[in-house]
Amino acid sequence: MTSPAHADALRLVYVVDALAAADAAHLEQVLAGGVTALWLRAPACTGRELYDLAVPLRERTRRYGAALLVGDRADVALACEADGVQLGHRAPPPDRVRHGYRGWLGVSCHDGADLQAARAAGADHAVLSPLAVVPGKGPPLGAAAFARLCAGAGLPVVALGGITAREAAVALEAGAVGVAVQRALREAPDARGTARGLLAAMTGA
Repeated sequence: MTSPAHADALRLVYVVDALAAADAAHLEQVLAGGVTALWLRAPACTGRELYDLAVPLRERTRRYGAALLVGDRADVALACEADGVQLGHRAPPPDRVRHGYRGWLGVSCHDGADLQAARAAGADHAVLSPLAVVPGKGPPLGAAAFARLCAGAGLPVVALGGITAREAAVALEAGAVGVAVQRALREAPDARGTARGLLAAMTGA
């Protein structure tokens, strides 16, 4: 069952690739802006490469009271003492991961069937995408469909895909516990200010 601390950690998740993970100054800015979790997603990395990226992220997130999720690799998440693992479609089946892993287990989903499977496998939360338009990611769910899926999910849902301050507010109004962003922060001239703006947009949602 998701704890209040877990739900709070999912409020503003920053999806970090290998380049962003190595940009210490940028990470300091986003964490100072209030990002509540980093999600290290670098599928091209070997397990050792992922671990080497994750260890300094773990140290940095601890200093800011933020969480760390590792994409797909429960073994790496365990080795670097991350808070959880976030499984995509390239990862082992969630039920098999849950069998031997006791950290937070998140599953990336795109429709109702995915959400049902994630819940049945014992997932603690789901990342549902795309909420809004993302080039090359297919048609967006939109607010109405997203709200319907959240209502029937049976577990906390984080919105991903085309998230701006406006979409962040829409996501929470639709039932999400938080949002996950990548380009919105990576490409922002003022990453700290953008993070604060995203959080402010969700405050009244």
